[in-house]
Amino acid sequence: MNEEEKKPRKDTASAYRNAMEMEAKLRREEELRERARQAAEEEANYQAREEYARELAEEKVDLIRLKQGVITDSDKIFRDEGPAIQYTIWQKIGNWFYHSKWWLGIASFIVLVAAFLIYDYVTREDPDLRMMLLSEHPTMYAESDQLCTWLEQYAEDWNGDGKISVGTVYIPVSKDTMEMSGNYSAAYNSQLLVQFQSATCMLVLADDASIAYLQPEDMFVNLEQLYPDCPYVNGWRLNLTDTKFASLWGLTEPLKDGSCLALRIPQEAMNSQEEADEAYACAKALLDRIVPLL
Repeated sequence: MNEEEKKPRKDTASAYRNAMEMEAKLRREEELRERARQAAEEEANYQAREEYARELAEEKVDLIRLKQGVITDSDKIFRDEGPAIQYTIWQKIGNWFYHSKWWLGIASFIVLVAAFLIYDYVTREDPDLRMMLLSEHPTMYAESDQLCTWLEQYAEDWNGDGKISVGTVYIPVSKDTMEMSGNYSAAYNSQLLVQFQSATCMLVLADDASIAYLQPEDMFVNLEQLYPDCPYVNGWRLNLTDTKFASLWGLTEPLKDGSCLALRIPQEAMNSQEEADEAYACAKALLDRIVPLL
């Protein structure tokens, strides 16, 4: 290989060495600047500490001289803080809100909850009577308003609020809903238990599937004693299969097998015995008026 072929390699090596040396030089300069900055910062901190210690020492000396009566005033102890800052009314309000934000948040939450409870209490409908619907019958639930409208013709203003209103409580009781896994089954079982512990619904519409989860002989009145001449009565049941109940209701689908009406025995539980007796009297009065129509 001749000399001309070797020359480019030498130039390349020289350029690489120069670049490395330049980089090292720049790195060294950066390190020196950083050390100088740190030294200046440490010196400033040292001077600040020294100044603070000197001021404390002078204040201590002036304080001793004040106690000894050598001097009567000291600029180092009683410093003039300048005129008091005058805040506008909006600045004062903003400052108050800033420092009270947590308490305001808690108070706002309490006010909202109270407002909701009051609104719910004021607007809640309080029917004169409620009927419990125990059947996995979606159409029955969808058309329950028609049932209420029909029953209101034979109800009275038992609660004294100046209007006649009938409501329903629908619980889809069947093997599918009461024995399925998950939270729905627990919710339906709990709702059924609560309703039979309260005197809210003394009149019950049920079917064979839902009666399997009840103890009817212990829960319902013997209707044969109340309506001995009614051909649809069998013990505690008022059988609806061969009656005009569904058409009077306006139900667009047939009732489930074994559908019947039952009247609960008034018992003290979540309500007092007196409240249970009053609810029973209203339910019986309504049943007395619809039995002849069937």
